[in-house]
Amino acid sequence: MDQIKYEHVATQSRMPARDIQWVWGASAQFDDTLKTPPRLIEKVAKKRVEPIPFSRSNLFKRMVACEPTLFSNFPIRPRLNRNGLRNFSLLEELRFGFPQSARARVRTENSTNYLPVPRVLDKWIGAKSVFGVTDLHYIGTRFDACMDTAGLNDFNIVPRGTDGFQSQDSLVISSTGAVTDSHSDDHSGSNHSFVGTKLWLLWDTLEGLKHGLEDVERCAVYDRAAFDLQAFLAMRTSRWILIGPGQTMFIPADLTHKVITLQQYLGLGSFHAGLPGFVDLLKRWTRLSPLWASRSPGDERCSVDFITRRAIRRMQFLNRTFHLSDA
Repeated sequence: MDQIKYEHVATQSRMPARDIQWVWGASAQFDDTLKTPPRLIEKVAKKRVEPIPFSRSNLFKRMVACEPTLFSNFPIRPRLNRNGLRNFSLLEELRFGFPQSARARVRTENSTNYLPVPRVLDKWIGAKSVFGVTDLHYIGTRFDACMDTAGLNDFNIVPRGTDGFQSQDSLVISSTGAVTDSHSDDHSGSNHSFVGTKLWLLWDTLEGLKHGLEDVERCAVYDRAAFDLQAFLAMRTSRWILIGPGQTMFIPADLTHKVITLQQYLGLGSFHAGLPGFVDLLKRWTRLSPLWASRSPGDERCSVDFITRRAIRRMQFLNRTFHLSDA
């Protein structure tokens, strides 16, 4: 029953107060900083990012505005086989679509282990422990070949790969109750849900720091990152997203996020640098230097200058193309 209700609530364009109270009450079972008194429900409601229909122009506009977005019908689908059919089983492709040598980084509250992908799926199906996998790269695997995820990198200006400065595509696996502490990424990001529901809390990193909300990537955090619900609601940039099966979300790089898995989750995540909104991305990197730039100081590609030059070349190419088509 909860599964059906989560899926229904996530797709609502307008979420009633009782459903908001239910979602946030469920989240507070796993993170007590999210306990929400009834008097705050109206403020919480105003911060929700509502799902909208996908179109490429909608994606472009939202990326230019650097606004978090939730799409209800984003084009992620199995590729057609030689007979023009889609013979696809998600769990089968996940179980056999990675090399036997592949290992997933499995995080629990107290430990980190590296396990074969089939074993992770068995743990996920058994639902006997709380864990999360967020960075199992699938680029170049059989799974990558059979699943069309190109839309996640639309308007992207950096090459796909597994290095920090590149566009990274990863499998996301988490069990009910898994909490990803407040953190930020140096690229913009996306997440697509095949199965399951998550609550995402989002806010501008620097505004959050001014309000006392910590970010584990930018603060010395020894337990959990400091978070206060009333401070979150008071911030101009704070938003929240409830993502469910079949939905896809995009968030700009300047947003710190805390994530709670409300229902066993299988999905895809991507990091990218999009041409729309690239000036704002440069502002972000000026205010907060990207962590990947300091991790590979000898690699010229791993620099803001390298990515900026790629953006300039892309704009010059588009400009020439536009003038040729207009001639």
